[in-house]
Amino acid sequence: MNIQDSFIKLKTSDVTITYLEADGQEFTQTYATLFENAMKVLGGYQSAGLKKGSLLVFQLKSIQAQITCFWAGILGGMVPAILPLAQDEKSRAYLQSVLNTLEDPIIISDLEGVTTLFENNLLMYRALTESSPGIIVSVSDTDPGMIQFTSGTSSDPKGAVLTTRNLQEGGIASSIIVRDNVQERYLSWLPLSHCFGFVGYHLVPIVNNFPQYLMSPLQFVKNPNRWLEKLSQFSATVTGAALFGIELLLKVGIKQNRAVNLDTVYICFCGGEDVNPLSLTAFEDQTAPMGWARDTLKPAYGLSETTMGVAYTPYGSPFRMDYFLGSGIAIGEKLLFCDPDDDTIGRMSVGVLDECNEVVIKDLNGNVLDPEYLGLIHIRGTNVMQGYYSKTKNTPTGVDEDGFFNTGDLGFFRNGWLNIFGRYKDIIIVNGENYLVSDLEKTGKQALPENTNLIVVQGKNRNTQDNCLILFSDSKNPETLTLAGQSISAIWQLPIKWGVMIDEIPRTTSGKINRLALAVAWENGDYDHYDLAIPLSNVSESTLDGPYNEMANCWADVLKISPAMIGLDSHFIFDLGGDSLGLIDLINQLEQTSGIKINTNQFRNYLTLTEMTNYILSL
Repeated sequence: MNIQDSFIKLKTSDVTITYLEADGQEFTQTYATLFENAMKVLGGYQSAGLKKGSLLVFQLKSIQAQITCFWAGILGGMVPAILPLAQDEKSRAYLQSVLNTLEDPIIISDLEGVTTLFENNLLMYRALTESSPGIIVSVSDTDPGMIQFTSGTSSDPKGAVLTTRNLQEGGIASSIIVRDNVQERYLSWLPLSHCFGFVGYHLVPIVNNFPQYLMSPLQFVKNPNRWLEKLSQFSATVTGAALFGIELLLKVGIKQNRAVNLDTVYICFCGGEDVNPLSLTAFEDQTAPMGWARDTLKPAYGLSETTMGVAYTPYGSPFRMDYFLGSGIAIGEKLLFCDPDDDTIGRMSVGVLDECNEVVIKDLNGNVLDPEYLGLIHIRGTNVMQGYYSKTKNTPTGVDEDGFFNTGDLGFFRNGWLNIFGRYKDIIIVNGENYLVSDLEKTGKQALPENTNLIVVQGKNRNTQDNCLILFSDSKNPETLTLAGQSISAIWQLPIKWGVMIDEIPRTTSGKINRLALAVAWENGDYDHYDLAIPLSNVSESTLDGPYNEMANCWADVLKISPAMIGLDSHFIFDLGGDSLGLIDLINQLEQTSGIKINTNQFRNYLTLTEMTNYILSL
């Protein structure tokens, strides 16, 4: 059975799906109506000449349109890809880079004014809905079901090809928390362009014929407390949140509302690059007066390449922390576990494995490691992607000959639970974007004398559990670190927090730089003294004047970077790592400080500092 079969079973279902769109409109339809509408759109696809295997790229602002067009594609054996909206020059360039990776893609859009950009491969949603019903095309379990794109600043977008069986398994695996003889009610504000939101909170209700409520991320960020209000109104039992959403709600302030009753929520999965126990505890403490039960927040781990699910904290279990000594940590070596104190490092476990996958921990030579040994996480199972999409044959798929996918994450097993230590090797993640450390180091070295060693490391603050970027160098001149930090910040618009002078660069037995040793030493507090560590996040003030300086300060506050990193041509998303949620946070701040009402849709067309400042001044 695959995901097409599951959807066809709902063609007479009176169970409902509710949409809360970005503009605040809310409406409900049955799955039977969704099926009927999807059949009409399928008729539109087929009338336009699309066939089984055709690639569909969605540029749809409406949640309802995204859902309808997706299922129309599934019914016709077509392969959808849900992408965030491209609304300015740089985001359109990203969209074009995605299109360039695909073979004859067709854009499906409900946006006005896009016809001149993609008129030769564009279908408008409204016209599709006016078509006669199409003809269902049978698919096999191994046929591509959708392409889930992963974004990064250091390489072209990669598209994970998920089969119709992968999508079915994603729905089944995440159903493990469903209670017997209970019709769960799912509610989510997570974007459908991300596997967490799409698989976890749309496909699972589809597979189980459960009611679901899909809330626009823009609605959430504009008023994060609305999530809690809708959980109460919908009597939701299952929901989810990315860590940044939890922290945004804490930042805005959780409003105590007697009309909000959260005691129906029995599980809320929480995912992200690093799940912070301090944030989870603060959230549960502040929502407890409204009925939120302790241990409802459940850390989880998944990737686009694994159809979301890999491991989760089971119902009835509190989240678990593992503490170990900060000395002697190395890939392939056993961790030394102990009680927490000032000399230990802690990581939150993500829980037990989904039943559909197998996870092994390997050293750098590919040897499988025993529990409590640190190594690279490899995954195999019916949820693992077919491979990365490529126009050409013989291109590496990302899955090895034994069916294992190397996640690039370091982790370990302990007492049957999987724990994620962090990223390995050359990739670091900042604000959800991937960067190659070699690119950053090359930029930093351009400002330095030849043969100067410079290493970029991502480490945790042991008190706040926040990630930060640190520069290490064996140079004896502190100005070396300052110049390198300024250069990287100016080019990459990344916050370099600290510079550290060290006597010797640590290396592995094979002679490579041991970045893990540096990250562990930082987290272990070995460089806390200011004679070693130099603060770099505010190496200079902004050189902008007047309203541009004021806008840069607003951006810096939202993005948590120095204003010195922001220039007139800086782009909020593509240069500085912001996202749609941060954008709405910025709008809220600007409305409060200026006293004016900002049109969100228009605002998204002005995403460089100059454009945005001039737009605000024109109001």
